[in-house]
Amino acid sequence: MNMARRPTRTFVSLTGPAGNIGDALIRRGTLEWALGTSDELVAYVGEAPDVWLAQLGVPADATILRSKRSVPRWLWLLATARRRPVLVFEAGEVPLDRGNGLREIVFLAETLIVRLKGGVVVRPPRGIRAATNPALWIHARAARLSQVALWRDRASAKLAGGRRVVPDIGFAAGIRAGVPEAERDELIISLRGARPMPDEAWIEAVRSVAADEGLRIRTVVQVREDEDRARELAQALGGTFEPWADTDAVTQEAQLRDRYDRARLVISDRMHVLVLAALSGAVPAELVPRPTAKIAAAFEVIGLRGITRDAEGADTVTLAAFLRAQLERNAEVIARVSAAETELAGVKTELRDTIRAARG
Repeated sequence: MNMARRPTRTFVSLTGPAGNIGDALIRRGTLEWALGTSDELVAYVGEAPDVWLAQLGVPADATILRSKRSVPRWLWLLATARRRPVLVFEAGEVPLDRGNGLREIVFLAETLIVRLKGGVVVRPPRGIRAATNPALWIHARAARLSQVALWRDRASAKLAGGRRVVPDIGFAAGIRAGVPEAERDELIISLRGARPMPDEAWIEAVRSVAADEGLRIRTVVQVREDEDRARELAQALGGTFEPWADTDAVTQEAQLRDRYDRARLVISDRMHVLVLAALSGAVPAELVPRPTAKIAAAFEVIGLRGITRDAEGADTVTLAAFLRAQLERNAEVIARVSAAETELAGVKTELRDTIRAARG
């Protein structure tokens, strides 16, 4: 007598704040890697609201687990899964500062469960932040036990003893033609609200470049907490402020991508503002005092170097010269982004092949 086949099961972590479109972007990329790898999908979304599920496009038939109270159920479903389960961790930044050791022990245990069941563990492109032991040591061991462990910058890979560096998963979000370069008429800015307001030399440099190039200045909001800073920048620069306000997150993302389609240059210290801008054919530039290495490192992986400039103590002429030099890089940006998208498509295909091989 034929016995019914036990369904296969994929587990995917998709936590994140609904007010950060960049986080939604890379979690959506994580979900796309998980979809279609099993009969059933189990998604852990933490404290995320329903709009987060809509942003990511989580299927209606997925099993959704919310809040830390559901972690025991997540572990139970993982432990009782049959026929080689798949576990997909979320892409993005991994904090390994003090206090994260216990969390990393749980992730190591999940990895061991899946491997003992003959399943596949996937860690999409990730970057390490604030590495301390024992969290880093535990994380590195779990990564080495995973069949697919990818890093979005070389420094993170080195810290964890990782072997493969690939573009940030955000570069798989879809290249857009936008308007022809000659018709692009905007300079867009989106800066972190937590940073100090740029100084007068920065303001004058941006205004002079926009005026010389015939570009309208627009400030936009890709992370809700940056809205006040966008308003202040628009006032200081004589530009147009475009708030997030009450717009739902799905519509806000669509509107932002339309804006980037018309931009020649986008200035930001938010990594995924610049990723989306580059996907739309705009030239990305990070121009802030004391920038972190995060953006420069991630864009270096796709071959785009020199898009970051420390504005600390620089005069107007120097800052304006940097921005004008970036404006000449449109063709380079398009070529590098296209190559990154192709590379990530290949990685996704390899992932599917790995899962099929594990299941025989």
